[in-house]
Amino acid sequence: MDFVTDLLPANPLDTAIEWIKGNLSPDDVFDEDQLAAHARSNIEIDDVYSERNILDYVTGTFNPGDVFSPRQLAAWAEENGFVKE
Repeated sequence: MDFVTDLLPANPLDTAIEWIKGNLSPDDVFDEDQLAAHARSNIEIDDVYSERNILDYVTGTFNPGDVFSPRQLAAWAEENGFVKE
């Protein structure tokens, strides 16, 4: 066996990439502009739902009692000036 072959991995780039993936986060490796460009190019708008879209869906589909407990609803009512009659 050759000393260098025994000492160095067969695919040093692959070994380095695996180490980077296992030990670093994306923002340790890439700057914010690179990560933002990647996100814009690789994430379909349909895959990302804005908070407003989710809230609109819940509002149009459920009534408050389906989403919140009676205790949560009573606390909200009291905090907003509603009085139980």
